Amino acid sequence: MENGGNETEAIAALLHDAIEDRGKDYWSRFLVKPREGRDALKRDIKLLFGPDVLNIVEHCTDDEYLPGGKTAKKGSPAEWKKRKAVYLAKLAKQVDRGALRVSCADKLHNARAILADYEVEGDSLWQRFTAKTKTQQLWYYDGLAKRFTQRAKALKDPGLSRMSRQLRGVVDSVRQHEPGR
Repeated sequence: MENGGNETEAIAALLHDAIEDRGKDYWSRFLVKPREGRDALKRDIKLLFGPDVLNIVEHCTDDEYLPGGKTAKKGSPAEWKKRKAVYLAKLAKQVDRGALRVSCADKLHNARAILADYEVEGDSLWQRFTAKTKTQQLWYYDGLAKRFTQRAKALKDPGLSRMSRQLRGVVDSVRQHEPGR
């Protein structure tokens, strides 16, 4: 919210990973069909928080919109790279400021956590990710910083500009960090 977000964006930020993280085993308390799974969760988010929140949460869910469906086993490095490339392309065209601010805030938080862990764990950190190298992770985070910066300029959004600058700074710090120092 300190970067221009509103209440809708704050709610969406809290729910941004809900579909990916809970959609598979979600069970609705509402007595309408569907009662379980991603479709039920999406409906419930829309009912409880409104369509704008759902739209932002769906934007942050990067595992549902691969062209032609899933091209590789979910969780494989090939699937990860394809999914991330599609997400970067989607970001490049995104005009919804709320979706961009929530996504950028999420990616900034993740990048800060990566840097903090990298300073402690060193190169072993990369083994916890699907893409297990610093180079692969930097490819993605460089792309994110570039896309968010472009969109911030195009939309003239000061909050998104601030977060994209911070993301660029953290990504550059990860790149320059030498484990053990």
